[in-house]
Amino acid sequence: MIDIDTNDLPAQFSAEPTDLNPAQRQYWKMFSNGWKPSANDLQAAGISELYGRYTAAQTGVNQSALQAAVADKYRAEAAIRRIAMQNPNRVSLNQSQVTNAVRTSLDVYHTGETQPSISIVRDLLPGKDVKPVMSRPQQRKRMKKALRANASHPAVVTAQAQGNPIRMDADTLSSGLMSLQNAAMVVRKLNDHERRLQAEEAASADLARRVAELEARLLSVEDGITPQQQAISMRASGKSYGEIAAALGRSRATVQSWCR
Repeated sequence: MIDIDTNDLPAQFSAEPTDLNPAQRQYWKMFSNGWKPSANDLQAAGISELYGRYTAAQTGVNQSALQAAVADKYRAEAAIRRIAMQNPNRVSLNQSQVTNAVRTSLDVYHTGETQPSISIVRDLLPGKDVKPVMSRPQQRKRMKKALRANASHPAVVTAQAQGNPIRMDADTLSSGLMSLQNAAMVVRKLNDHERRLQAEEAASADLARRVAELEARLLSVEDGITPQQQAISMRASGKSYGEIAAALGRSRATVQSWCR
């Protein structure tokens, strides 16, 4: 007895319907060779009907069962699309939007009031898309680029001058924008502290100058030196008329008259 592999035998009878036109025959051959039309292909009424006939001929199911199967396929695809719409990676901020969000965060340097990061992004995206975007990881590179784009912002410039430049180490927009706000607040507080110190130093210098002037007046009275003699002496040492007038408590015109 000879063993025969039926898979090697040529097709003896064709299952192709006799009423097909040339184009339909071409599609039928494609179906037979394993080609399966996509959902978009099945939108064409001719392909959908022909594929239904081919499937019914191959599986022996009736047309109503085939239509139910196709309907189930469409429902499954719709469910997949719906799940994809909920994927947090679907919605994205472009680079200019990230740059604007970073600038708004740095503006805390001016206002002195922080705000939730989600509020900053809510002005850039529809509300339903904000939360997925805020928690998406691997955003450090984009935020670093946005920070470089805001290099001229006063908060960035001041931090650089203070010797502690603002850096971006966070990985999500939520943590990144909040860290920028915190950094801007630190820069603001340090800058305010430096200004207060400068004002206090200026006030101390002015007080010291006044004390020195008072001591000079007292010495002139104790030593019997007249204000005119003192003005001439101060002028000879290089003092201006305004400085002499302030030290002696006289008008500039009087000092000029004495020195002439």
